[in-house]
Amino acid sequence: MEKPQPVWGLGMTVQIVRKPPTNKAYNERLKITLAGNHTMRQKTCMMLQAKSYLLHEGLGFAGPTDIYIPLIDQFGYPLTTFSNGNLIANYNLIIDLPYPCAADEHGV
Repeated sequence: MEKPQPVWGLGMTVQIVRKPPTNKAYNERLKITLAGNHTMRQKTCMMLQAKSYLLHEGLGFAGPTDIYIPLIDQFGYPLTTFSNGNLIANYNLIIDLPYPCAADEHGV
């Protein structure tokens, strides 16, 4: 396996690592790993680092994206329910647009 290639000059700890060979003939998606247990704010910062790296590489667009987040408490124990008692596993969080439409907000 090739040695991870650190990205220098961006002031970030981003690495691009070659996938091991598999028997899959075609996979067009890039896996982004946000390692370690962190707050949501820290995970957001890590995702922004990934975004900056991709923009630096000239990759400015993305198709539909799935993000799986193992939710934990501040001690690292898994969370299985929302604060209202509903099971997390029974729901998907879907965001259709990157920001609300101004016309919708103003009733136009």
